[in-house]
Amino acid sequence: MRTSWPAVPVLCFVGMLCGPTALPAQERAPGSTPRGVTLLEAATSTLQLHPLLQAQQKQVDISRAVRQQTSAEFDTRLLWSADHKRSNSPLTESARLSLRQAGFDIASESLNLTTVTGAFSRLFRSGIVIGPRLEVVRSAGNLQNVDGASRTRFSFDLNVPLQRGRGRDVVTARETSSELNVAASLFDLNQTAADVLLATATDYWEYVGAVKRLEIVSGSEARAREYVESVGLLIEADKIPRSEIFQVRANLAGRTADRISVEQQLAEARYALGLAMGLGPGQVHEIPLPSDAFPDGPISEPSASPAAVQSYIDMALASRADYQAAEKRKQAADVIKRTSRNSLRPQLDLMVSSGFAGLQEGRGPGDFLDSLYTSARGPDLLFGLRYSRPVSNNLAHGQVAEAEASHQQAALLSSQKAREIAAGVASSLVSVYHGIQRLEKGREAVALYQSALEGEKDKLRLAVGSLTDLLTVEGRLTSALVDLVAAQEAYAIALVRFRHATGTLVPADAAVHSIERDVFFTTPAVRPPQ
Repeated sequence: MRTSWPAVPVLCFVGMLCGPTALPAQERAPGSTPRGVTLLEAATSTLQLHPLLQAQQKQVDISRAVRQQTSAEFDTRLLWSADHKRSNSPLTESARLSLRQAGFDIASESLNLTTVTGAFSRLFRSGIVIGPRLEVVRSAGNLQNVDGASRTRFSFDLNVPLQRGRGRDVVTARETSSELNVAASLFDLNQTAADVLLATATDYWEYVGAVKRLEIVSGSEARAREYVESVGLLIEADKIPRSEIFQVRANLAGRTADRISVEQQLAEARYALGLAMGLGPGQVHEIPLPSDAFPDGPISEPSASPAAVQSYIDMALASRADYQAAEKRKQAADVIKRTSRNSLRPQLDLMVSSGFAGLQEGRGPGDFLDSLYTSARGPDLLFGLRYSRPVSNNLAHGQVAEAEASHQQAALLSSQKAREIAAGVASSLVSVYHGIQRLEKGREAVALYQSALEGEKDKLRLAVGSLTDLLTVEGRLTSALVDLVAAQEAYAIALVRFRHATGTLVPADAAVHSIERDVFFTTPAVRPPQ
């Protein structure tokens, strides 16, 4: 039932409480928002401070360390050893008798043997092992070499694999695979950068949305409080029934509850943004209000035709760092798979050694060193074949099975990643498309409710309206403003998700992480065919 009010009090009430409805903050003139944190500043903080990025950088360091370890088998190796042995061997009675007849009374044969060995060797990526070797042996005993003798042999040794371990592709398989894994870890780093930037941008826009909603519901609460005061004055003047106060008080309570709820959302959004920016717990409270406004939307809607979607998918597969990482790991697994069967072959090596030997008698230290070039004879030559093969060869068969399964697994993961990317591109493009339409309808709804509210004011001025209708339309306008903010927030998030889906947020091959402001406000520059 409508309540009819006298014309004069109604005009006073409308003039005091129902003036022009304030525009939401995002519709105000540029420059009216106080200076705060920008999205670019939040993104820069994320790239500099986020622990996930730092942890992924350590994974890159680990991959490089593994690659260094696999290259170690091609390092030049230095071998040096020195040992001394003294032995005493009892003589038989017949030997002792022979020695006594020769004028020697010896019960045991003693021998001092000193051996010094030095060698260089290197495994080349062809599988050949080559290097020089020097061995000096000094012997002195009470029966042989009484005056001491030093024998030296210098040789150049060569080992050529004829079956297992032959060829650059086989020998360098682990090294090549580790290099591909390093490249994959770098792609992972860039994908992590894209992921954390997506989270930061999402949290930033949710923070912006929470601020805008708080402005709207705070304004609505302030108007509801004025309604209570004005209706109270009218009741005291006996201009309207006393029961009207309950309606405006209920309206105020509802608006206050909305404001408290949005304040909680704002606090949660601030903490979420601080976490995404990599800030510590004590720094979150210092985050200022956001200064960037929501993107307005493009002049024209992006095409969502099958050809356009496919073009964006092709761009994503060429740009997404996570897909490139999956491809690199598939290549690494393929290298191991192709070379693993070499381990099934028997070990057959050709050994060649050539050098010379020298001899110097005497007990002095110089005699030990002079043996290298004194009485040298040579060259001598040694060559031969060495063959070995396990009977069951379970290790090699297991390695082959593991390599083939790892390659199949990597291929399946790469294929699944491509499917996920394709679905993500299509979904995010549709979100942008629908986000634009939602923005248009949201703005239209706000404009219509503003007109409807003005109509209710006119009705009250003519004493044909009611407070209930006024509060109802004003509440719907507030809801429409909140819905418009939600539409702007959804569109802004859809833009950055589309950038992330197409791999245009962070370049897959970026050596240094940096970000441009435009990537958060525009669709990718590549235009798909219409």
